[in-house]
Amino acid sequence: MQPNNLTALDFGDIKASIKSYLRTRPEFTDYDFEGAALSYLIDTLAYNTYYTSFNANMAMNEAFLPSATVRDNVVNIAKLLNYVPTSIVASRATVSFTIQCQQTSDAFPSTVTLKKGSILQGGSYMWNIMADTTQSVDPTTGVATFSNIVVKQGTILNFSYTVNTFASQIYKIPSENCDISTLSVQVRASETSTTSDLYNRVDTISNLSATSRVFFIHEGEDMRYEIKFGDDSIGRALSDGEVVTLEYLVTDGEVANDVNIFNFIGRLEDSLGRTYTGSHVTMTLDEKSGYGENAESIESIKYNAPRYYSSQYRAVTAQDYAIITKKVYDNAHSVVAYGGDSLNPPIYGKVYIAIKTKTGSLLNDQTKKSIAADLRGYAMASIDPVVIDPENVYIYPKVFVQYDTGCGSDTSTIKTNVSQAIEDWATQTEINNFNSTFRSSQFEKAITLADKCVSDVSLQTTILRYIRPTTNQTNTYTISTGSALYNSAPSKDGGDGSNPKEPILLSGSFRTADRPGVDQQFEDDGYGNLRTYYNTGTRKIYTNNAAGTCNYDTGEIAFGPVSIIGAGANIATAGINVTNNTTGAGSVTDSTLLPIDLQIPVQFIPANSNSIPASTPGTIINIVLPEITVAPVGTAPPPTIPLNSLTPRVFDQTPSTIEVSTTSTTNLTTASY
Repeated sequence: MQPNNLTALDFGDIKASIKSYLRTRPEFTDYDFEGAALSYLIDTLAYNTYYTSFNANMAMNEAFLPSATVRDNVVNIAKLLNYVPTSIVASRATVSFTIQCQQTSDAFPSTVTLKKGSILQGGSYMWNIMADTTQSVDPTTGVATFSNIVVKQGTILNFSYTVNTFASQIYKIPSENCDISTLSVQVRASETSTTSDLYNRVDTISNLSATSRVFFIHEGEDMRYEIKFGDDSIGRALSDGEVVTLEYLVTDGEVANDVNIFNFIGRLEDSLGRTYTGSHVTMTLDEKSGYGENAESIESIKYNAPRYYSSQYRAVTAQDYAIITKKVYDNAHSVVAYGGDSLNPPIYGKVYIAIKTKTGSLLNDQTKKSIAADLRGYAMASIDPVVIDPENVYIYPKVFVQYDTGCGSDTSTIKTNVSQAIEDWATQTEINNFNSTFRSSQFEKAITLADKCVSDVSLQTTILRYIRPTTNQTNTYTISTGSALYNSAPSKDGGDGSNPKEPILLSGSFRTADRPGVDQQFEDDGYGNLRTYYNTGTRKIYTNNAAGTCNYDTGEIAFGPVSIIGAGANIATAGINVTNNTTGAGSVTDSTLLPIDLQIPVQFIPANSNSIPASTPGTIINIVLPEITVAPVGTAPPPTIPLNSLTPRVFDQTPSTIEVSTTSTTNLTTASY
């Protein structure tokens, strides 16, 4: 008889299996295995079998990308797919300088140079520029201005190898925390040579010749990157005696983000040889430090590697565009791509790419054009990539929690637990990103399970969108919630509109070119029209009963035509002439003095708060940090439909939202990462 359990991996099961087999032999029929010396031999056999089985299981697991758990093994498999994991990324800040140069023989120098290396100290970190920067000096004032200088946190290191083709040589970056985006590779003919060739990093062998000065890079053992050069067929091969110099930045990654106080410690030298210290420098901070990241995680490598491989460095499907966009633009937190044929009406020949940045800011036109130009190099046929801003829809939930006073928890503890439960829910559902849907049942369940003392949960849910008008231009602005809006009085449907319903949408305050002296708002009348008004005491004075339209079935409103010159607290204090202080009537006298970057919040009541989907593939659903009220059982909850209690003015500034991880979902026509 053979052992009958070949799948047991537990030591006790293996030992029991061996005993069962031995008992089938006539020599051991009545043998007491527990009290005999043979028990030690059985233990040895069981341990040997256990370790052999464990090693075999681990070896097979580590041979496949989905089941591998050791980073070096995951990286080696990804290497076969030509995928290079993202290294640690240095945090960077933007600053500007002015330097007052000194005269020599009654003349100022022509230029002044900021030397590469550490130039700032801030947040216990050193901040560097990677190359010398030279600016001209004003010959009259002697002032030189360095604008928008990007500094990166870390330490610049150099390491050299002397080429020996008779040995198996590995060109390894010896530092673990190297930001490979800062890597510079230069090759000199010999140790005494004073000139060098700069080699460029490439990912594919396309368009390479035998003389191309290029190198390939991949992650090696212990998160240290290795460099490979050509073979005189694909890229130039190195020769004996040549010297390879690696220059790179070793950084602390994301821990150096959010530094906003810096001291100048750099070296400045003018064209006459004079040096300057920090006392000659006036510095301004343009952007605090950010964008720092840790090295790519194992889970991210396992997810991205096969998808990068499937794109094959060409963009055919929506998934290809989403993947390649994250490669060409490193400030992308998540990306969604979809074909114009999926729009209504369809637009053929275009693919739209919406990018959510790591900082939450919108891309400027120049950056969009640059990304689109990079993507055209991967595009097939005549497909035109178009980079757009994501549409942000904000969901504002007010949470009312009732609890059992005899359960043992106080209101402060319950509120803390509820807040944590909401954050966990947001992470698990991957809300606040593309292709997401808000479902109130899941939201309420997470709150109910937050604390054992919670007995009931009520929600009051509204939707928030922003109109971003162009100052002093007459336009019509259209926004949509993507879902139907609430009907406040169905019994009045079919009326002539003379008896307006309770409004289910309300805007924040704004000022118009014809009424620059008074804050106005707009609301709906329940019959598909928008009305503007201003307040005098407790009364509403309507200024336009046909200020726009509202489609309750689709959630789309069109506000205008209107000329906006201010919104919220961002209003004009000059450049206007107010002729009537009561009605605010007047005119614009100087448009250059009017405020810019305006935004008007609009708050809606949805028809179905149980499920609120994204309105378009490029829409991001953001969950505003909720207002949480905790009260004893028996306290009357507020109404779930907030008629007459909309508060858009509190959202004049974009609200804080729950932050969650990047989503990674895909379908046939749309892909997001």
